[in-house]
Amino acid sequence: MVTITKATLVSTIWKNFRDRIVDQVKNVTLSISPGSQTVQTYASSYSDVDFSSKSNFPILVIESPKVPQEQFTQTRTQVNGTIDLEVYATNSQAADKFLDAINDAIETYKKEFADLGLRMLELDDTDSDFISHGKINVHIRTTKWKFSYKYSRTRAY
Repeated sequence: MVTITKATLVSTIWKNFRDRIVDQVKNVTLSISPGSQTVQTYASSYSDVDFSSKSNFPILVIESPKVPQEQFTQTRTQVNGTIDLEVYATNSQAADKFLDAINDAIETYKKEFADLGLRMLELDDTDSDFISHGKINVHIRTTKWKFSYKYSRTRAY
């Protein structure tokens, strides 16, 4: 995991979530055929996803965090951030299991995130959707995590 600073806020928060997901979420076992599925692509945005072939699935997308900020004290700023993580799979059971694996990976490593300054890390919301892309049926699952992060403000006199 990498140190988070105000100068690299978005990129380092994103990298920490991405690294955790890549390390912990690789495949899931299914009770139906094909028996298991392995992640084919870890992407940083929906626009990076190639939907042209079933063999490209499952896909996990770790979106850039949203980092709205407010003054916490005279010398500290608080970020009340969120990050969305999405699963694209051709099987609904795989989509659900990958969503569970993502949530478990973040929940299990809350202390490591807290050691980096990401506090109050909580599951905020989940959602599901379904689209047809040509002959490919895509099951989409989204999980949103919220967090807070505080840093020292730059003083200007």
